[in-house]
Amino acid sequence: MAAVPVSLPVVYLIQETLLPESMQVHVAEVFMSGLLQPVSSQGEIVQYEFVEGVRDLLVDSVPIPDVDAVLEEVSQYIARKFGIYIKNFTALLSADFKWDKVTQQKIMPFAQITTQVLHRLGGEYATLAEHLERISSHSSDASIDIELEPFDFEVATIELKQTGWLRKETELIINRHQQQADGFTQDLGNGIELEMVAIPEGSFIMGSPKTEEGHSNSESPQHQVTVKSFFMGKYPITQAQWQAVAALRQVKTELKPNPSYFKGKDRPVEQVSWYDAVEFCERLSQYTKRPYSLPSEAQWEYACRAGTTTPFHFGETITTDLANYNGNYTYGSGSKGKYVKETTPVGSFGVANEFGLYDMHGNVWEWCADHWHSHYQGAPTDDSAWQYDNENYNYQRLLRGGCWVISPLYCRSGSRHKSYPAFGHLDTYIGFRVMCGCAWTL
Repeated sequence: MAAVPVSLPVVYLIQETLLPESMQVHVAEVFMSGLLQPVSSQGEIVQYEFVEGVRDLLVDSVPIPDVDAVLEEVSQYIARKFGIYIKNFTALLSADFKWDKVTQQKIMPFAQITTQVLHRLGGEYATLAEHLERISSHSSDASIDIELEPFDFEVATIELKQTGWLRKETELIINRHQQQADGFTQDLGNGIELEMVAIPEGSFIMGSPKTEEGHSNSESPQHQVTVKSFFMGKYPITQAQWQAVAALRQVKTELKPNPSYFKGKDRPVEQVSWYDAVEFCERLSQYTKRPYSLPSEAQWEYACRAGTTTPFHFGETITTDLANYNGNYTYGSGSKGKYVKETTPVGSFGVANEFGLYDMHGNVWEWCADHWHSHYQGAPTDDSAWQYDNENYNYQRLLRGGCWVISPLYCRSGSRHKSYPAFGHLDTYIGFRVMCGCAWTL
């Protein structure tokens, strides 16, 4: 029972197929034990959930072959109920586009609970769960409609103007204009909100040309990537947002309620590992019933460039008047600026890119979903995360965007960095932002 959603039909199924010697009194003892509480009803069928923590304890105590047997029996029962043919229980864990929304919604509790159980079992089961969640996050794009609201913002671009005697001096002119985009606001409770921006579908050239200052071989070869529409966090995740989600029900791992070194509710959360960021996304998904995750590297760069091909979405150079990086260093025709030696509140520079995203250059490095690859040979041509098939705890993960402590050279749209997934909690310059794969209506 701990491996699947609990209702009387499911309990009777397990009793009939796996525990034929049990009696009705045993069923009654389960429901009267205080370990279950009703959470919803579908017509005359009441759904139950275990008291928090009980499911994990029960799963840990059940032999894996027994868990397999329960998953297979219940998945086949659900498939028969909806007239679906499946080969095994894994086929029921990600929504099929051929299924209607009612079917997807009724199967969703089974998929959510089963992936939680697989994570708990560890090893190959946990790897399978991560693979199925990635499939599910793409499959559910069309299953959750979101009504968009427009918002206004200011975009800044840098113009380089030659001045002085024989035009040997370069003046940086910051041009600003108003822009409008669409998005939605996710309520996290207690007045804390998460603003998400609609990123339109399209294609772009990923990577940087060899002629670009600071170009690395890891940014080659340039290649065209097609990106589906999605939502991206308007800002890096803040400490207030982190604290709200860290207080939610645990999915796999514990989260520190306040891990950041530079304190401030509107500052980006930092000192978080890749695993911490993934747990944040899973708790957020569980709470909102929407598919949140880390962006793929392709999604991140597409969102950062917002139609530009220059080193920064600001243009050919960057200035500390527009972003938080180490101003002791310059890029291109730029000049030295401030070095504040700490993170700054998200959005504090007041300017976004053409999509309406803030702080894509500098402040904190941002985790992406992908494993690190030292070049783009063989990279996906769609927006999927580039993952190794054989999961390894020590495989490095992608970081994008640069940070407050580093040269602007590493804050470029095409610049790539890496770190071990468990090490982010040691760094005051690593954070993340989230994406959400949902359909929307205007």
